[in-house]
Amino acid sequence: MVEDINADELEKVISNHKVVFVDAWAEWCGPCRTLSPILEEVQEKYKEKGLKVVKLDVDHNREFSMENQITGIPSVLVYSEGKRVVFDDGSGRKMDKLVGVMPPEVYEQIADNLLAAEAA
Repeated sequence: MVEDINADELEKVISNHKVVFVDAWAEWCGPCRTLSPILEEVQEKYKEKGLKVVKLDVDHNREFSMENQITGIPSVLVYSEGKRVVFDDGSGRKMDKLVGVMPPEVYEQIADNLLAAEAA
């Protein structure tokens, strides 16, 4: 089960897990409800390898939302070895979060890459 946390708990979660996906969401957000079961499955598949998925409600954590420039939800922030991961979007632009609902393979590929890097 994906745990719902507050921003002040995030640092502890990040320091206790190899890879952390932070699902920035809101109760009223339809796409957020679509993303939830996808991330539940990803966590189930990779938790033994050190992946943790947490949910952070942007309405109850406004400071976090502002600091991390959450302008669209759902947004998934990824941390590896305690640091925020920056992605290449495939066309040379850098992104620090995944905005919207991606296919499950996208999240699995990120988990595979980061957890494989851990093992290497």
